[in-house]
Amino acid sequence: MKMYSQNLVYKLITTFVAFIFSLIYSTSILAATLDGIVAKVNADVITFGALEKKVAKLLLQKEYLGSFDQKLTKNNLMKTVLEGLITEKLQIHEAKKIGMVVSDEDIKKKIDEICKTNNITHKQFENMLLNEGSSLDAYKEIVSDQIYISRIVQMQFSATTPAGEKSVRNYYRKNKKDFFVSEKIELSQIMLVKEKNASNKEIQLLKIKADEIFQLIKDGGTFSNLARKFSDDVSAHSGGKIGIVNRGSMLPELESAAFDLREGEVSRLVETVNGFHIIKCDSFIPGYAKDYKSVRPEIERILVSQNREKKYNKWIKGLKEKAFIQSSLDLKTKKVKSIRGSNANKKNIRARSPKFKKTDQYVKKQKKNIESKVLSKKRWIENKLKKYKELYAEGEISKKLYLIKKRQLLEKL
Repeated sequence: MKMYSQNLVYKLITTFVAFIFSLIYSTSILAATLDGIVAKVNADVITFGALEKKVAKLLLQKEYLGSFDQKLTKNNLMKTVLEGLITEKLQIHEAKKIGMVVSDEDIKKKIDEICKTNNITHKQFENMLLNEGSSLDAYKEIVSDQIYISRIVQMQFSATTPAGEKSVRNYYRKNKKDFFVSEKIELSQIMLVKEKNASNKEIQLLKIKADEIFQLIKDGGTFSNLARKFSDDVSAHSGGKIGIVNRGSMLPELESAAFDLREGEVSRLVETVNGFHIIKCDSFIPGYAKDYKSVRPEIERILVSQNREKKYNKWIKGLKEKAFIQSSLDLKTKKVKSIRGSNANKKNIRARSPKFKKTDQYVKKQKKNIESKVLSKKRWIENKLKKYKELYAEGEISKKLYLIKKRQLLEKL
């Protein structure tokens, strides 16, 4: 009887433990399913949430830097980012496979470097992560992955073969246009600024005034004196001198007029969105092709980089061929769709994902990530305002120009 009750207790305990284990396991599976698995890489998974977060971060970076390509489709961006995440996983797996280890000390050193570079304490850094909805532990995992990737890539491609003389000369001959330094001009200008909400009558009156200044120049007036007297541009205090200008750095209307001028010539009256301009070519600096000797080191670096990239792509292709990879993101329906893997394991992944979010929703979701960058922009505007205020106080620019520049800068906040 005693033996029977012990067996019963043992069975009950075993059943209970099994139940708890199955509950925990099924909960983790449910969580993964709800998040949506978009890819499997060997034993690892990439969730829709991780992909979405990466895409959002990329969009924010591009928005802040002003490099977002409006023609870039959301589908192509998702596909590109997912491919990058898969590639990262493969490299981390390879590093661990050959016995590489990232210690806690390695991670600490890296975080110490980040704090030192940004001149912040560890506590401030941890608070920044919390404000972004992350944590120090989560960031340590990211740092660990970065170290693995860095080390495995360095190990694979640290040795580089120098480019041969024939290859370097061939590259120079085929790409000579890339080593051409375009012509430059040294300019001065007289500018009358259009007010933002100026009426047609006000614009006409401004044009009449610009025509009168142009006539004064034709009648022999000194350009620099007239610039000091009439120009609304900040260059007025230096007689209208803008300095050396490259092609492609000006408004099209101004550039077209400027590069048609000969040295010492004054342009016709040019109208742009900013106002009316009269420009003068102070000097012309002709373009030229850089000689082979001066560009040879640069070409060598280009060829070594291209060779390394080819080897890297070949290496990644090899890793993909040996790995088990399943990608399950259906870009047409913007949902996670079950498809068959292209490698050994042919099981389907069945998972659904949240609806694809619009670009503006990504930006709204991650606004906190760029708070520090907004502060940097604010400081830049404050410094600019201070500079214009000093110029106005010293009598270098007019009150009108100071107020215009002040308004333009404040509008950027």
